[in-house]
Amino acid sequence: MKKLFSVILATILVFGAAASVSEAPAAERVYVRGEIQEALDMTEEQLAALMNEGLQNGRNLKLYDMPAHPVLIPPADENFRLETRFFGSLNEMLLALDAGLIDGACIPEFTGKYFLARKADLRAGMFEFSNVKEKYYLGFYNNAELRDQVNEALAAMKEDGTLYALREKYMTDFSEDPSPVKFETFEEGKTIRVAVTGDLPPMDYTAADGSPAGFNTALLSELGKRMKVNIKITNIESSARTLALTSGTVDVIFWYLYGDNYAVTDRADGIQLSEPYYALDNWFYIEKK
Repeated sequence: MKKLFSVILATILVFGAAASVSEAPAAERVYVRGEIQEALDMTEEQLAALMNEGLQNGRNLKLYDMPAHPVLIPPADENFRLETRFFGSLNEMLLALDAGLIDGACIPEFTGKYFLARKADLRAGMFEFSNVKEKYYLGFYNNAELRDQVNEALAAMKEDGTLYALREKYMTDFSEDPSPVKFETFEEGKTIRVAVTGDLPPMDYTAADGSPAGFNTALLSELGKRMKVNIKITNIESSARTLALTSGTVDVIFWYLYGDNYAVTDRADGIQLSEPYYALDNWFYIEKK
């Protein structure tokens, strides 16, 4: 699975290299989301080695052009190599991109569209894969009872169309920033503490005033109403989310899995996952124009 993912990720990350092919083949420095490090359990150097191996095998994947954002041609120079760097947060990545410390960033399709609608100095390419998906879950720590309650509520939301409606509202129109949602309170209901990071707008988004918003918070609001529990939101750095869960600081975090990994929803370390509430096929590579 690691090699399959590395081939795919490597191919995604090569878009921005074409402009420099005629010059010396300096390595392309690429952002990779910090959670990938956690999911693959490898160093930046190990991931770069796998990606560069995959780079030589992944040049024949089909490219899909985007209106107004044409896909760039992968580098023809077979000596071209990638370097990777993990970042703890999306904000750190954007600062590094603006400062020229990295050449590009690999992010989900919806976050890529969100940034393209706001940053005129960015461009992007996109691959589409039919055999690899990224699925999104709610994560729990040794709490099957809460996991099962959430699964029951998610199933009801899928059945009555509520989940689809939330997706359409928050994950298809990227022209406006999402507004914070309201949470109902229940005098006799228990409190569920949920960590959000703001690292995947507009899915997981934090407004300028620090208020959580976006698809995930709308999902939580609906789950709270159906389960008759009080939702307490905690803003947390993405890289600290697992520790916050396993230490008992929060009861729920948001999680995602890649490719065949999404078949494994109970981990040996005690982390348990809900049924998926969102699936993604496409990734963006963004870079400065």
